[in-house]
Amino acid sequence: MANQDFSQNEKPEANYWRSFEELYADQKTLEAKKHEFLEGVTNDFNIEKNLSGLSRRKFIALLSASAALAGAGCSDYRDKGEVIPYNVKPEEVIPGKPNYYASTCNGCAQNCGIVIKTREGRPIKIDGNTDHPINKGKICAKGEASILNLYDPSRLQFPLIKQGGIFEKASWGSIDSQIKNSLDSASGSEIAVVTHRFNSPTTKKMFEEFQIKYPSAKIYAYDVYHNEIKNSAWKKCYGGDVFPLIKWDEANIILSLEGDFLGVEGNVVEQMRLFSDRKNVNDVKSFNRLYVAEGNMSLTGMNADYRFRLRPDNQLAFVLSLLNELITKKNISSPAVDANIKNIIPSFSLKEFASQNGIEYKKLSHLVDDLAANRGSAIVYGGRALNEQTQIAVNLLNEVLGNTKTYRTDAVDISKSVYSSNEELKNLVSSMNSGKVKAVIHFDTNPVYHLPQDLQYEKALGKVPMVITLSESENETAYASNYVLPISHTLESWGDYNVRTGVYSLQQPVISPIYNTRQKEAILLNLISDNPQNYSEKLYLDYLKKSWQENIFPKLSSPFTFEKFWIGALHDGVITTKEEAPQSPRSGVSKFPSLWEELGMGLISHKKVAGFTVMITESYRLGDGRYANNGWLQELPHPVSKVTWDNYAAISERSAKVLGVKNNDLVEIKVGNKKVSIPVILQPGVADNFISVETGFGRKNSGVVAQEAGVNVQPFYALSENSNSPWMVTNASVSKVSGSYKVISTQDHQNFDDALTKNAHLKRDIIQEGTVLQYLKDPGFLHKNKEHHLPNMYDDFAYNDVKWGMSIDLNRCLGCGNCIAACNVENNIPVVGKDQVEKGREMMWLRIDRYYSGTPEEPKPAVQPMLCQHCDQAPCENVCPVAATQHSPDGLNQMVYNRCVGTRYCSNNCPFKVRRFNFYNFRDHFANGYYLQDSVSLMHNPEVTVRSRGVMEKCSFCIQRIMEAREEAIRVNQPLKGSDVRTACQNSCGTEAIKFGNIKDPKEEFYEYRNHKLGYYVLEELNVKPNVTYLAKLRNTHSEEV
Repeated sequence: MANQDFSQNEKPEANYWRSFEELYADQKTLEAKKHEFLEGVTNDFNIEKNLSGLSRRKFIALLSASAALAGAGCSDYRDKGEVIPYNVKPEEVIPGKPNYYASTCNGCAQNCGIVIKTREGRPIKIDGNTDHPINKGKICAKGEASILNLYDPSRLQFPLIKQGGIFEKASWGSIDSQIKNSLDSASGSEIAVVTHRFNSPTTKKMFEEFQIKYPSAKIYAYDVYHNEIKNSAWKKCYGGDVFPLIKWDEANIILSLEGDFLGVEGNVVEQMRLFSDRKNVNDVKSFNRLYVAEGNMSLTGMNADYRFRLRPDNQLAFVLSLLNELITKKNISSPAVDANIKNIIPSFSLKEFASQNGIEYKKLSHLVDDLAANRGSAIVYGGRALNEQTQIAVNLLNEVLGNTKTYRTDAVDISKSVYSSNEELKNLVSSMNSGKVKAVIHFDTNPVYHLPQDLQYEKALGKVPMVITLSESENETAYASNYVLPISHTLESWGDYNVRTGVYSLQQPVISPIYNTRQKEAILLNLISDNPQNYSEKLYLDYLKKSWQENIFPKLSSPFTFEKFWIGALHDGVITTKEEAPQSPRSGVSKFPSLWEELGMGLISHKKVAGFTVMITESYRLGDGRYANNGWLQELPHPVSKVTWDNYAAISERSAKVLGVKNNDLVEIKVGNKKVSIPVILQPGVADNFISVETGFGRKNSGVVAQEAGVNVQPFYALSENSNSPWMVTNASVSKVSGSYKVISTQDHQNFDDALTKNAHLKRDIIQEGTVLQYLKDPGFLHKNKEHHLPNMYDDFAYNDVKWGMSIDLNRCLGCGNCIAACNVENNIPVVGKDQVEKGREMMWLRIDRYYSGTPEEPKPAVQPMLCQHCDQAPCENVCPVAATQHSPDGLNQMVYNRCVGTRYCSNNCPFKVRRFNFYNFRDHFANGYYLQDSVSLMHNPEVTVRSRGVMEKCSFCIQRIMEAREEAIRVNQPLKGSDVRTACQNSCGTEAIKFGNIKDPKEEFYEYRNHKLGYYVLEELNVKPNVTYLAKLRNTHSEEV
């Protein structure tokens, strides 16, 4: 992003724009648009400095390692054996053919069902399990990219023991004996086990047995992000312990209050699907309408039909103002509303609220009318960051509207652990300081980084005689420990999960442990055994099978033996049982009047709070920081700002002017004695006097990839006191400080020269939009006066049998980026690093362009996935001097890598700017060959060529999957159908926005989307004849906005 003060430039017409620099015609940005590449991209290379070769010895070593791993991973998950050729080849392994195994992802608390693709014993791709009733074959970007963590060179590879302040390598035998003796001698003193929330019934059983063995042991569970405030408010209102699941697909009207349910809150994969089910272009009348009130521009806010800029600390007043309109003016009655409530809420005027917060009252009136007209088929969703008083008010609003009908009663989310209270965590630290705690076991957690600094947890650890950390990789807590025990990756481990009523899933290893690691559950089981020296690799597997035989199998009344049931459960990855969900007492509505005082009526004022409100949010890419060392996720552009490799303080343009800052300037945020300096990014749509910052960055002790990536803002995370939000602070002091920090965004890459393409985004159909009412009135509105009849010198090529094409529905596309992550894994896309992204050299074949229309205060975002369009008259093909890019008989624009000499003429001639050039061997170039190490080389998909320096590449429409489907069709003597192939991006798209198939087959579902009245081609008038169709987005707004 340019570091320019463009705020004084004349504001242009409110058209489509991609950044503030483009909106205000910043001179540096305009100059950059005139050049094909960003500054520095075409500089001369220093061969000796920048490039290194892959020696013959290293090449042979990589092949040998691959063969060794194949032998280790095929016949027995836990039998590593020796590196020898097959005498008897494992029956299930056929060289060149993939194997698939069902399992469960444990990257977050949602535990989605997955299917793991392996080749010769190596896991190479993770997809969703279509048999899983919750995620139904879809998975998020973190799940897709998590396979890189398995092969991460920074993984802990053997046990470590701290001697004299220095970590030394140790054997498992000696570690087992020392820890066992220390735990036995700690009898009578507290042994603390610190874990994240877990959903495993067998893990729960294991912890119970651990406490039987050591009665003084206590289990402490925490997560940085959770729903405890929502659950507490729900319990006070209705008596139930857990906030219910929502029928998102049955809600005609959705009002989200600081709730990013399409981005990071709840089971996002499932919620995406349910929400987008109401965006069916073949049933436009059933479109839902989404209202969002939020402080920062979130992924959910980007997809809103109406969005209101509103600081989170003003949300309670907003809810009470809505209650006033509905109860007092719309005369909606409810048993939950008594005379006391009716007497108080008139003081909250919606019109006055709109005026004080700069919101157009007419849009709020639409919201009130929609809520009143859709009682029982709407939902008001309060985000998890809102305090308990606001959550209670939201519950009351839904009760008044009868929206409790949109809550599910057949199932609830389940947790097998109970979060530790604030008092419990404080008491733990106090006991550690007083010497009452003799041992602390960190069960795959990093509390030194995660827990609030006010607790001074790290300092307290120094007073505990024995601190044990079970971790997959180095982290801040491991450095503060005496013993560091390496644990196996998910794909090397057994496990089970019960995340929802009646849904049980299994996790199975698909590869033997690559390093000298153990499954974390097996470590604790071994410590409570009579003889830890008799450790077996099958310890937890046997324990898991026994647990399922005793507790799960009887629930099914199965006619089969347990062994047959177990094999079937492993095959499917998930089973379902008939269980009753706990019900919230409906008599709880009478509790609302008694809760009215808890809303803090006397503390609510329409006056704005002094100072800034600061909110820390979960990173879309890194979560709470556990994925910080994953290069694919660090480089994945933020879905809103398109920033990579960093976090930043998102502020409004008006706040930036007050502070005197511009993009990349540093500001200091101070709350009490806590302060953090962080770069600023001006984000359209952010509320004034509000700052939003993502957590998960600024890791102090992590792997090579995470070093110097972003700023740690965990100091602002606090224990929730008095039902307040732990992620939000008010009255913060914000000031500009000296210096700057370059934050890189990919959104300004692949720009056009405005002098050549003035208003191209409108005239050239890059982004096309309309409204639902506009479409219902005239379904052909999009193509009026836009017919192109361009002459052709040649006859069209006659395609036989199959011609491949793609359709992307912009009504369903949310801009999440899951498709990018899937494409990266499937096609061996390298990580290039922040310095190369700054030069526009990112290698991702698929990008998601984000445009704004409207004003910086009230922007209307639009997103568009952009990939190779596989044009029939591709301009790249006729300029390549060596015929390295050419057209296939089935309509694909193909790259012949070994012909490419790197002239880049094709990239220069591509109007869509979707080609990627290997300026380096990026695996070798990034972090001194970090991703060229042996372990990472084993991850590559052997069905896709690993490209070298000097070669151009681009989207191939997953040609390897097409060839696999073609071979199978030949084998079974059936014609190849378009539906036989699903591309990687299509498979991962949680909203089914991407369709792929045969353009020539009218019987296919894809054909309908390809020829839909909302379909259009980008830059159609250039006559390059793209084979990617976009379906124009319809905003479900009211009539005056048509």
